Amino acid sequence: MTDDERERAWAAVHDAMAQMPGWAVGPCSYHGEVALWHVAAIDLRPRGRQAKREAITATGATEVGALKALVALLQARRTQ
Repeated sequence: MTDDERERAWAAVHDAMAQMPGWAVGPCSYHGEVALWHVAAIDLRPRGRQAKREAITATGATEVGALKALVALLQARRTQ
């Protein structure tokens, strides 16, 4: 994976997030025990005291794969 691929993947995530005000994306993290990358987007809009925040988590064999999976999940959520 090149830096350019990583940059394009992050740009796609930020483009998808631009359509979802109040959402933020966390860093990618590698979980060696399962050999997968994880990344999550979280709805940070104010909620009631007992309400849980919505989160969308994606995984992939590579960092870019996890980011692409997150973009697909975010796009699917927007079309619901």
